[in-house]
Amino acid sequence: MSVIGRRVLLKAVAGGIVLGGTQLARAAAVSPGNGNIRYLGRWQPQADGSVVGYYQSGLEFDFIGSSVSVTLGGTCRLLYRVDGGPVQRNITANGTVVMASGLSDGRHSIQVYSEYQQSFPRVVSFDVECLKPPVRRPTMEFIGDSISVGYIGPGLVNSLGSSFSYKTPELLGLSHNTVAFGGIATAAGSGSPDKTGMVSRYTKLSEYVPNETNVPDWDTSRYVPDYIVINLGTNDPSTGTAAPNFKPAYRTFLDNLRGYYPEVTIFAMSPFNTAHRDEIAEVVSATGDLFIDTTGWIDAQTETTDGTHPTIAAHDKIAGKLAAAIQQLR
Repeated sequence: MSVIGRRVLLKAVAGGIVLGGTQLARAAAVSPGNGNIRYLGRWQPQADGSVVGYYQSGLEFDFIGSSVSVTLGGTCRLLYRVDGGPVQRNITANGTVVMASGLSDGRHSIQVYSEYQQSFPRVVSFDVECLKPPVRRPTMEFIGDSISVGYIGPGLVNSLGSSFSYKTPELLGLSHNTVAFGGIATAAGSGSPDKTGMVSRYTKLSEYVPNETNVPDWDTSRYVPDYIVINLGTNDPSTGTAAPNFKPAYRTFLDNLRGYYPEVTIFAMSPFNTAHRDEIAEVVSATGDLFIDTTGWIDAQTETTDGTHPTIAAHDKIAGKLAAAIQQLR
């Protein structure tokens, strides 16, 4: 007897919708603690049973049914994609958000992401007929600044979905998450508004928020990626008294990552503006990780909005080049 989409009734039942002896299955609330949901990145369970996401973290699952919704505990920015289709974004998501409806019978897949920095989605439940585990793919974590977040420019589509950090692993067929914040540097004391540097911030649960105090630590054993891609250095000064801080901080960061994730493969990109390229190459040579030189990938005059931030088309170009480089190196 098929249980996909419909159940043949042998006798009258209570609940559901009965049509000619057939009960149409009804979507039900599913807890975010359901073991079939795969969380990607930093998610923190709450006392009320909800979970809160940090940075540009994601989740994925498969489901059977014609629709899927999420109930949120507050307003946030969401990115989602059903069955590998177009990326959808909702920058004022709140309450119950219908992410797909009118789907065909059978099994479907969905990805859900925190769409931008400081979004902090609080997931209360999913409304779906039958939730299933997703196909497990290797995981790739991106670590970076505003370019990795998906900042394009004022009034433009500033979104994780615009960024190479989302598009590259999709080209590679990998699951993924991003740990990035606009203006952050590698070394402490540089960058703005967060001056802690990624070398220190990485072990904190949350990205920067104004007037923050006592930011909880992040237990790196809770999520262990298979691959890490680093794109840092744009916000670290190349001249002046702070410039010498970059190289030792970058080395410390790579050593720390290797300590957290002994089996991970690390790809270290040079910034698109070539800042600290030679220093990164030297550090990566010493640590035995993999260096990706992005020199010449984009033209700062024609393929950025301000000399620093790539256009959406440039992010597409970067994603293609980066995917090819990773395939060659791994």
